[in-house]
Amino acid sequence: PVCLLLLRSLFLNLLSIPDQEMMSPAVPHAVSSCPGCAIIRPPRDGGIRYRGLTQDVRILPVDYEIEYICRENRQIAGPKVRKCLPNGTWTDMTQLSVCREFIISSSPSDVWTSLENGRVTARPPGPPAEGTVLHYSCNSGFTLEGRNISHCTKLGKWDAPKPTCLCECGFVWEVEGRKRRRGGRLRSE
Repeated sequence: PVCLLLLRSLFLNLLSIPDQEMMSPAVPHAVSSCPGCAIIRPPRDGGIRYRGLTQDVRILPVDYEIEYICRENRQIAGPKVRKCLPNGTWTDMTQLSVCREFIISSSPSDVWTSLENGRVTARPPGPPAEGTVLHYSCNSGFTLEGRNISHCTKLGKWDAPKPTCLCECGFVWEVEGRKRRRGGRLRSE
């Protein structure tokens, strides 16, 4: 609005100047310092959502917000929204916004990256993302029940149920109030 008022005022002033004076260097020709921010580049593998703009707009108004979006199977790491400030800069420009592979989130009851009485190795190492492969193995004295490998899919899910490590040991059963020792396997999940 301030920029529009400034341009309107300049236009009305120019209408009142005689033609011969229009060529005078003292008459301002344009206002190039309208407040706003230049369009910024999107992160790699992503884009920017501009609301209500056409392709020919190069300067965005103060308080205008842009939103970073990522291609399928990716999510923003860093600021997702930036706002145009009165000084012509965007908020949080010291923080990088990048599109990263979708990270699988595990709820506390569904922890795939740990195995009681066993080990889980992730390839590649780090937080699970699309393409991550988990290798499961059991400690000595335990046997793996289920698949020893699971892949992270495009949907952020594992392609196999989490296996368990079964103990090959004796244990005590209580049957009708009497304890009896039996050999067998104990399930450890």
